[in-house]
Amino acid sequence: MPHRLKFSLFSAAFSVILLMLSIQLPQANAHQLSPANTQQLSPANTQQLTQTKDLHFRQSNELPSMGDSLSGIISHEQESVLGRALLKSLRGQTPVITDPLLNDYLETLIFRIAAASELSQRDLQWIIINDDEINAFAAPGGVIGINAGLFLYAESEDEIAAVLAHELAHLSQRHFARQLDNNKRSKWSTGAGILASLALLSAGGADTGLAALISTQAATIQSQLAFSRQNEHEADRVGMQTLTNANFDPQAMPKFFERLQKANEHAGDTLPDYLLTHPVTTTRISDSYNRANSLPQRNNSSSLEFALMKTRVAASISKDKLENVRHFQARLTKATDPTQIAAFRYGLSRAYLKVNDYHQAQATLLPLLKNEPYRITYIASSAEIEMAAGNYSTAKIHLDQYVKTSPTSFALQMYLAEINLRLKQYATAQIQLEQLLIKRADNIQVWRLLEEARGNQKDIVGAHQARAEVFFLGNNNQQALQQLTFALKLSKDNFARTEKIKLRMDEIRQYEQQLKNLL
Repeated sequence: MPHRLKFSLFSAAFSVILLMLSIQLPQANAHQLSPANTQQLSPANTQQLTQTKDLHFRQSNELPSMGDSLSGIISHEQESVLGRALLKSLRGQTPVITDPLLNDYLETLIFRIAAASELSQRDLQWIIINDDEINAFAAPGGVIGINAGLFLYAESEDEIAAVLAHELAHLSQRHFARQLDNNKRSKWSTGAGILASLALLSAGGADTGLAALISTQAATIQSQLAFSRQNEHEADRVGMQTLTNANFDPQAMPKFFERLQKANEHAGDTLPDYLLTHPVTTTRISDSYNRANSLPQRNNSSSLEFALMKTRVAASISKDKLENVRHFQARLTKATDPTQIAAFRYGLSRAYLKVNDYHQAQATLLPLLKNEPYRITYIASSAEIEMAAGNYSTAKIHLDQYVKTSPTSFALQMYLAEINLRLKQYATAQIQLEQLLIKRADNIQVWRLLEEARGNQKDIVGAHQARAEVFFLGNNNQQALQQLTFALKLSKDNFARTEKIKLRMDEIRQYEQQLKNLL
């Protein structure tokens, strides 16, 4: 049965929000962020992840610069506030995948594509939603979201890259700001129902507020389709050039569109919401093929890491665990391509892990680890099996030797910190987690583990501070402030800590005020 295509409720809502904005914050100064701390897979079998030291962004001569005029409509600062609100709502209301390996992979891929794009603002954030339907979206403030289903449906890394390049093009061309500009010129006014919906959203009632917003503005979204489709075609064009610049196969974009169209033919009488804002037509597919044929051709990549992530997702979301084992056993028996053999063997190991057969899971993984002893996915997966079996000391010995050779691997550092927590080495775990937060301050899972590490060391103030960040990132600002209030009362004799807590409370209130001003 083909996957049903669905456009994100949150993404649609934020499109409408941007169309409505009339209150202006002071324009933010243009700023360049430091190069992202991306971890890239080396071509060698060692598969070391290294920091990207410099990202050079190409500028296109085909389009005029949109920055000055559009910043008068909505500034980058305003977009950042909206993007942050979206991420917080998603974390608080939807099941999110925090898998370190999967997020590491997506981060590497996004920044590889972003480095070849027209993006001027590099503060990118991403989220993986635990949903097997096909979906991807871009939102203001550099937010990229994908559903786990995209991994299942894509047949190659090039196809995932094509979707990401398309979404990044929406950001680089500032389509949200241009929609707002188009709306202002058409003098579309807002009503009390919309304002009430947005009030619910800003107060944290994401489900109710967004549902009301979509319900009251269905007709308005429809009226914007012509302009939105122009943006879609532009995102195709700019995204395909980005795809080529990043050394991916440009043919992947029309091929993916074509398969989506065929899947839609079997989806029933109701047009999926996804296609209302991402229409896949014969003309669009034809245009994409013509454009791809005019660009330098690349061989469709046979990425082992993509194949491993695809099977990792498939094994994790399968509802019938025993059938999952049989599925991967059958696929492995029939596989002849080396990449497929490795991927299905890895999937079988993951399937055994899900049925708690730790011995078989490790034995199935072992040939892969012996063949590529420095591939981080295999190293981390072996440690995961030992952790699941309760063999934390064995897992620690296993990881320690590899962390030294791959010190920038977020996944390995996360697993090692959790192992130290289970071994009651709380001080060591705390140091590791605080180091991770230097470059990943918005990672909710790191804050959860840090709360545990601090609490077990009787650092009650520090535990309250960490819990406050968990609440804040999960879109519960009042609970975050309450936790910081508890911490403030307990730290009254520590001037430095008191001032730090007060500053954080002021930052949260300032964020709330910025969002309130926008809405």
